[in-house]
Amino acid sequence: YTATDAAGNTTTASFSVTVNDTQNPTITAPAAVTVSANSACNAFNVTLGTPTTADNCGVASVTNNAPGTFPIGNTTVTWTVTDNAGNTATATQVVTVVDNTNPTIVAPVAISVNAGSNCQAVITSLGNAVATDNCTVVTITNNAPAAFPLGNTTVTWTATDAAGNTATATQVITVVDNTAPTIAGIPANITTGNTAGSCNATVTWTAPTAADNCAGVTLTSSHASGSVFALGTTTVTYTATDAAGNTTTASFSV
Repeated sequence: YTATDAAGNTTTASFSVTVNDTQNPTITAPAAVTVSANSACNAFNVTLGTPTTADNCGVASVTNNAPGTFPIGNTTVTWTVTDNAGNTATATQVVTVVDNTNPTIVAPVAISVNAGSNCQAVITSLGNAVATDNCTVVTITNNAPAAFPLGNTTVTWTATDAAGNTATATQVITVVDNTAPTIAGIPANITTGNTAGSCNATVTWTAPTAADNCAGVTLTSSHASGSVFALGTTTVTYTATDAAGNTTTASFSV
């Protein structure tokens, strides 16, 4: 203020008026982001987008606390806007890293075993499947039966990771019949006289029986009971043959 009299003398006095910016800026964070995990089960170089900011005076800076690498799952990123007066405001954005990568699995090698007494095989160890994943393999399972029938059975191994992604591999189990059949009740050697008036004899006996660990055994003989035998010694041979071609022979003499 300046006071001036009629002679031109003056006096001044003053005070100051300070206008402070006390109004916070505004900020809207970018939309939530979902990305797939990489081979290390995380994500980096994630594009977050750009927030929307405003201020009555002017925005000085916009920052966020995003990590260099995002772990699997949800991470909250906080965005901060600062105006020229140092007033701040924050907004949050969620970054979700999901595991969309299937695990890998290698099944054990194929196995070939001999059938047991009931024409099947119980295998106590199929071997171990090997599974890997970019994150974590949770389970390895298979659909092997308790007992394997004759022939080929395909066992499917399944690896499941923590995110529920799966992978499968197969293993072939072959059960073969290498067991020869058996012959029971082969007659003892038979000695008999010739039929009156001829130089031979008709001989009968009770036929033996054949058994096998698998079905389909057949029994054949070189001579049937009731056959006519010439003078001297003749060998009668029975042959049991199973479905796999395994054979057993037994014989007696007449």
